[in-house]
Amino acid sequence: MKHFRYLLVISIIAVAFACKDKQTGYKPNVGGKAGELLVVMDNKIKASSGGVALQDVLNEVYLGLPQTEPYFKVNIAPHRNFTSFMKTTRNIVMVTVTKNVKENAVKYFKDRWARPQALVNITAKDTTTLKELIEEHQLTILSYLNKAERDRYITTFKKQPSNELITKVNSLFDVNMSIPVSLVDKKSSNSFIWMNEAANWGFQGLFMYEVPYVGEGTFSKEYLLNKRDSILHRNVPGPSEGSYMTTEHNFPIIYKKTTINNNDVVELRGLWKVQNDLMGGPFVLQAHHDKKNNRVIVTDGFVYSPEKPDKRDKIRQMEAIMHTLQFK
Repeated sequence: MKHFRYLLVISIIAVAFACKDKQTGYKPNVGGKAGELLVVMDNKIKASSGGVALQDVLNEVYLGLPQTEPYFKVNIAPHRNFTSFMKTTRNIVMVTVTKNVKENAVKYFKDRWARPQALVNITAKDTTTLKELIEEHQLTILSYLNKAERDRYITTFKKQPSNELITKVNSLFDVNMSIPVSLVDKKSSNSFIWMNEAANWGFQGLFMYEVPYVGEGTFSKEYLLNKRDSILHRNVPGPSEGSYMTTEHNFPIIYKKTTINNNDVVELRGLWKVQNDLMGGPFVLQAHHDKKNNRVIVTDGFVYSPEKPDKRDKIRQMEAIMHTLQFK
């Protein structure tokens, strides 16, 4: 299957297609860990070309990480085993293949059996049609599920805000952004801030800085990486004398143009390293174009977790914070 054309090119489209569940009343909180996904699909369908195509989509590799990690940890259960307990799973893909279905379709539902839940309901008259539906909707399916994961993080961050950092970022860059209390001000100046969270597994953090908009070249990969390396060289020293954070240019840098909160954004994904030392990990950078003020605000999230290859969800957390940035 084609490599997923880089993280969620049409994430906004997924929301536009989402269907609201009309059920009312109490619903439990979703269960399971971040990134877990349940596919409800009978074994015969699972082994078919359509079932294999769906598994290939959901097991796509999350780009920009040093070790291979899929977008989701996928579990599959037949319809007969879909219990009430399973109905509280955070992400569900329901596959029904029978000649009696009313329509061949992929539909999206929020909070069907629990909150906040994402459900993708796929119905097809046969496995050939199922495969065609998967091929047609693969980007939208992944976009919808990935956005659901990000939105859960955003909701949590808003419940536990760092008012100090929110105020400081507002003052430095004249933007609004949801920042969780887990982050602290590691280093800041009039034009740069380094927010960080240390843990027993390593640390994760977020840089913010501003660059002037000097035309379309401002959003080239080369310009943004040159600025990144220059700013981090000055502001982010490593653990040993003469060491500093920079970009690992021997690893592919993934480049994408997108829109976040109605602003044009360029996104870069790749690896960082500490020059003259052995530290490194993944980063995701977003350059947000503030057209009104002719400037670019850069948010740059990174993770250091040397012992375990579980960096996907930690990078997702940094992305979630970055997606809340709004110009006043």
